[in-house]
Amino acid sequence: MKLFKSKFISGIYWLMCSFSFSSAMPVQAESPDDLVVIVNHKFAGTELSATEVRRIFKKEMTTFMGNRVKPIHAKTGTSLRQEFISKALGINLAAEQKYWQDMAVKKGMSPPIELSNTVRGVFSAPGAISYCYRKDFNPATARIVLEF
Repeated sequence: MKLFKSKFISGIYWLMCSFSFSSAMPVQAESPDDLVVIVNHKFAGTELSATEVRRIFKKEMTTFMGNRVKPIHAKTGTSLRQEFISKALGINLAAEQKYWQDMAVKKGMSPPIELSNTVRGVFSAPGAISYCYRKDFNPATARIVLEF
């Protein structure tokens, strides 16, 4: 019985120590300046991968779970747009413009529409997908499907 108590107490001690170390690990807090990808509430699916978002905004992927997707960009030249194309597409503004010039010539494709208020655009169009800063996000108007 004494051996059992000793093992039990040492087990509890080990558990308490490991809990205190794990709770001391830093957790990244959400920042109002975090970039989030948002969709209309009628959009199929609850999350997207960074690869799927990239393919949607390059119009390589036009449907998701059987539904048509409508990518919406922020206005060219805004910090929001520049941050999105850097993080989501892995390119800069000049490379994005070159991509769309090539797509226009090769495939007759045009870039996603641009709006000054991406949250409002997502709210009003089923299948819409866009991005905003966390501070501009409103859960009543859209859903977050990816965070950068």
